[in-house]
Amino acid sequence: KEKVKTLPDWKKVLLATPLWLATAAIEYEVVFGLYHDIQGVFTPGKFASKADSVSYQMLARIGWALALMTQVLLCQCGLGGFIDSLLSWKGWLVLSRLTYSVYLIHVGLIGLIIMQTRHAIFLEPDFEFAVFYLGIMVMAYLAAVVLYVCVEQPVALLERITYRTR
Repeated sequence: KEKVKTLPDWKKVLLATPLWLATAAIEYEVVFGLYHDIQGVFTPGKFASKADSVSYQMLARIGWALALMTQVLLCQCGLGGFIDSLLSWKGWLVLSRLTYSVYLIHVGLIGLIIMQTRHAIFLEPDFEFAVFYLGIMVMAYLAAVVLYVCVEQPVALLERITYRTR
């Protein structure tokens, strides 16, 4: 049997650090790349050029996907550091079981809240937007817990009983 050669730790860090910095820079640019376009809406004359907007639209999704793929591979290879331990935390398991239910519930919840309001909703001030967002998020997660306890968990139990291998 041939012994697999591995890199020493200092070489792993030397390889991983530029990759982490590059992926973080790409993700930062994807998130904040439209800042000037958004500013142009509120401050006339500050629009980004057509070439900037087209290149952003063309490369943003590809860049985001490649950056996340690189980060996942770094974590799988043991080069994730504290980010790997943060993402591997067992507390995320609870939220992961509720995520799909929240996804299904939140659109109807937003529609219900908007239909119930008696005045126009202006999300201009950041505080009002934050309160609106946090309120919907809390209500969606509470409804997801109810859905999980009343529907998903009993169905999973019945499935486990029905398909038990002997």
